[in-house]
Amino acid sequence: MNEKSKYDDIINTEWNEASLKNRMSPAQRAKIFLPFSALAGYQDELDKTLEQAIASQETYSSTMLKTGPR
Repeated sequence: MNEKSKYDDIINTEWNEASLKNRMSPAQRAKIFLPFSALAGYQDELDKTLEQAIASQETYSSTMLKTGPR
């Protein structure tokens, strides 16, 4: 079983220790992706749904106060 893999040229590559020391910290990497929103407009839709639910609850509550329980 001596098949050649497409990664054979990099499997045993030696790493330059200097390049490993200059790596970006996780906090710095997070700043790069912070402005990215995978679901654009999702928070707006959640807010709208919450407002509708609150309005519906307020309508129901005011109706119950006027008419009483059934």
